[in-house]
Amino acid sequence: MKILFSKQVLPVLLLIVTLVLSNTAVAAQSDGDKMLSSNGPTLSQEEQKSQLRQLEAAAEKLYTDMQQGNTQRSLTDMEQLIAALEGVSFKGLTSVEGIHALAESIMDARETLAKVEIVPEEWAKVSARLRLAVNSLLHHDKALWLQYYKVMADDLQQMNKARVGGNPAELRAAFQALKEHYELIRPAAVIRRDPSIINQFESWLSYAQRLSNDRTMDEAALKNAIPQGERMLRVLFGRKGEEPVFLPITGYDNPWYWSGLIGAWIVLALCYTGIRKYQATQVVMAVQKKDEKTARFRL
Repeated sequence: MKILFSKQVLPVLLLIVTLVLSNTAVAAQSDGDKMLSSNGPTLSQEEQKSQLRQLEAAAEKLYTDMQQGNTQRSLTDMEQLIAALEGVSFKGLTSVEGIHALAESIMDARETLAKVEIVPEEWAKVSARLRLAVNSLLHHDKALWLQYYKVMADDLQQMNKARVGGNPAELRAAFQALKEHYELIRPAAVIRRDPSIINQFESWLSYAQRLSNDRTMDEAALKNAIPQGERMLRVLFGRKGEEPVFLPITGYDNPWYWSGLIGAWIVLALCYTGIRKYQATQVVMAVQKKDEKTARFRL
């Protein structure tokens, strides 16, 4: 069976092979060996930083142009992004799995650009995924993908709400939202997290998908699975302890209700303070003598 590669895909496949082989060779070297680069001269530290800045700028520009559906600019941005990868050493930036995830994100975006028909939703998704991946590669603690923690935690809460309400349709919809959000941030997470953490979360995701697709809802299994997913989500995002996720209060659509309730508590507290102060003054006045009323004016 012959395997055919289009002119658009072949350069990206070669890029994947080059990047993976480069990083594997670097991992096999001792600390005293020279830093290995990919099919070219070794970049200096300043050149490496400059190249990475160009990579991030190209990814941001590609994201903007693909979101706007600008084909010609997006193709130019993609070429600039690939050019910025040449000679870059990934030692200390990510693992072999991370390079795979980055290269796959590039390939997805490249294949999407090569299609004749423009599907805005697909363009938005692949460009966002690639942007998050490149950003995760260059930023450790403040990467953009980390902002999706509360979004995915809300998806889990919606799953639990559907479980309590016994609504299979809402459960499936909430799980689908969770899955789509994870697929969006997956390359970025793989670049930054240990493979064992990724595998554990994806195993749970597979189990939760089976539960959500069951015709009859297994309430007991879901009751155990959803908290487990919440714990794994915190590990995936590097959250410590039982951090609360603050979400809008539901059940009261009228904001005047809460304003009135808070105002009533304030008025009640002021009245209570005034009564206590008045009572204290009465006690003091009861033990005063007549000549003491003018004593405070004496020198």
